[in-house]
Amino acid sequence: MTREWCCQFGENLHLAGIVTEPSSSVVPPRGVLVLVNAGLVPKFGPFRLYGELARRLSQEGFVTLRFDLGGIGDSRQEYTGLPLRERTELEVRAALDFLAERYRPNGIVLGGLCSGAEDSFRAAERDPRVTGVVMIDPFAYRTAGFFARHLLNRINRRIRRALGRYRPLNRQKADPMGSGGRRLVSYAYMDRVESSRILRRLIGRRAHVHFLYTGGARETFNHERQLRAMFRGVDFDGLVTVDHLPELEHTQMLAEDRHCLTEAIAERLRWSA
Repeated sequence: MTREWCCQFGENLHLAGIVTEPSSSVVPPRGVLVLVNAGLVPKFGPFRLYGELARRLSQEGFVTLRFDLGGIGDSRQEYTGLPLRERTELEVRAALDFLAERYRPNGIVLGGLCSGAEDSFRAAERDPRVTGVVMIDPFAYRTAGFFARHLLNRINRRIRRALGRYRPLNRQKADPMGSGGRRLVSYAYMDRVESSRILRRLIGRRAHVHFLYTGGARETFNHERQLRAMFRGVDFDGLVTVDHLPELEHTQMLAEDRHCLTEAIAERLRWSA
């Protein structure tokens, strides 16, 4: 069984979240996880991924806080005079403060999807209480191996199409805005200089970093070996891991896809015990 309850914290209690606990909660718990918003999606996550992940991890003895950053979902906007990145760092720190005071954990894991992954990564660099980061479809950088595999995949698709075994998606039909449509949000991933610096600092602090890439990242990431090629010269020291699940879409619309993702994360988080 799982116990869930609503909470407020931060500047003037402006941040709203949901804590998911094991039914027989102990202090400190086996692990503590904070999930950071995926883009503008509230704390339940895309297709309720965050809620399902929190409940799955409660079965492993984890406490999970999923909360809304200021101006998203149920959280009010504060720090309006600060840039978005600085506001986000303050709000993630407030979440860490809230959990640290209540549960006194030995360490806290930060995680999220897409922008939530990168917000977690940046916050982890600045807060020594963070002992692990789980990132779903974060930054990725094309390598020589990526281009070779990408070319082979394109050739394979063309052969399958000629044999009638593959039909490409009609992008104009899939996009209700048409080919001239504009994205509501344009997100720029962090560059390699910044990500390499943060990764080195986290490894030096003995923090675990887990990358998980789905098929939604196929234009930038297409094989597990690519991670080491992306950070050539960085000694992972057994602290950096990667899962590549190319059969899954970026936001896991299907229940079986979300199940696959949550099981993969539950398996990887065993180092938090």
